[in-house]
Amino acid sequence: MKKIILNTVVAGFTAVSLQAGTFSLSAPLTTDASTGISAANTYTHTVSGGLPATVNGVVFADQSPDTTVANFTWTSASKNEVTNNAGTWVAATGGVTGAGLISLLNSFTYAGGGADPGATQRFSLAGLTVGTIYDTRLYIRMWDPGGSGRPIDFKFTHGSETNSISGLEDRPGTVLGTGNNHQAFYLNYRFTSLATTLDIDATVPAAAAASSGSFHMFGLSNQVIPEPSSLTLALALGLIGIGRRRR
Repeated sequence: MKKIILNTVVAGFTAVSLQAGTFSLSAPLTTDASTGISAANTYTHTVSGGLPATVNGVVFADQSPDTTVANFTWTSASKNEVTNNAGTWVAATGGVTGAGLISLLNSFTYAGGGADPGATQRFSLAGLTVGTIYDTRLYIRMWDPGGSGRPIDFKFTHGSETNSISGLEDRPGTVLGTGNNHQAFYLNYRFTSLATTLDIDATVPAAAAASSGSFHMFGLSNQVIPEPSSLTLALALGLIGIGRRRR
């Protein structure tokens, strides 16, 4: 499995409750339920590349070259979309059976002419609340089995904090170590927002091959993560105290 490099650069701040953002990768996505997408969650953004989609009752709004989504901006030198086209991806081979998930992954936007090293796109999420914890997720699947693996360098910036993940491919078999490139997964970024806007830069690495390929944006969600209540914290501390007394 190729090495994925995680880098974190956090400018100084004094609020003890704020923690640096962290990245994680999901297990292979199969059913709609496996995505964790739920109408019971609170989202600031649910965006689909290419065509709108609905997963577990959550509507992903259409972001295409000709449409815009509230509080969301797609910046690219050139904008293109592919709709209802799986390429050489076979959902069933990857165990992907959820109708909503398949719909989300069947259309995408990409940077036309942005396949070479150094080419970049930016996705900006506005309307965030400073001090709130969020999970931002990019839903990913393979386009074709050949070529470079479509590596992308991602940089997430909100206020003075910048976190990056380098060389993430669209090959689940490689990234997750499963050997099955027809699977799907998501990249999750959990952070306590230091600003009202999150910028996500998706750049073709400088070391990538010519025409390596720009990032395919199938879907993005930004979920509000509730902080533990005072009662929950008190109970936790009480239990810890009881455990200590027992020992």
